[in-house]
Amino acid sequence: MKVDDRLLKKSLNAAIGFSVKKKEGHKDKVRKFDETIDFIINLKDLNLNDPKSRIDKELILPHDIITEDKPNICVIASDEILLEAKNLELDTLDSDKLAALDREEKKYKKKLVKKYSFFVVEDKMMRDVARFLARFLGPAGKMPKPFPTGYGIISSVDDLKNAFDRYKKIVSIQVKKQPIVQVKVGKKSMDMDKLFENMKTIVDYVADQMPHKFNNFKSMYIKTTMGKPIKIDPDYLKNIGVKL
Repeated sequence: MKVDDRLLKKSLNAAIGFSVKKKEGHKDKVRKFDETIDFIINLKDLNLNDPKSRIDKELILPHDIITEDKPNICVIASDEILLEAKNLELDTLDSDKLAALDREEKKYKKKLVKKYSFFVVEDKMMRDVARFLARFLGPAGKMPKPFPTGYGIISSVDDLKNAFDRYKKIVSIQVKKQPIVQVKVGKKSMDMDKLFENMKTIVDYVADQMPHKFNNFKSMYIKTTMGKPIKIDPDYLKNIGVKL
């Protein structure tokens, strides 16, 4: 599949344009919340039984994908790291709260895991995380990863501060059971060039991991939360009235 910058930009513009609901004789309907921009890459000719064909990576994008002041992370730590996490107004679990999860129902633990985008864990507490939460974090793709595949295992206050900034820009790219990548690249209110650069980074990274590069791309789509999926394809764009 051929991918060029102009096509990506035109498709992104179209997705944002079509997020506005238009009806003849009525005022354009703009959503009352800042929609997320979702990016989907469908892959082909991959043998996912081969570990070399899978992807499990936390990728740092050039720009933030959130508009909030802090990332949606839960910090599991002790002592100075725990204190700093609280100073940063992040949700936390200490050793006692982590152990107390063992007495909670499965439903509660699944809800806890679903609440956060990522979990950041002090290295010396990973054994307890593995004991009390791994069976819920793993299936959700949220088990903290060490560098270089991820940034969720830390050992100092400085590591936490770095994670705080990084997780505003990080997306989790996982290709394990299905040949598809689906990630957020930002919010509708964000600068168009920054959204494009985030998309481009994902495209280049995924292609670089593929055995046949862009030839493993089957199709790509971009959409807002409530908008229609826009296929990143010149013929499709022409059919919906987009000039290339």
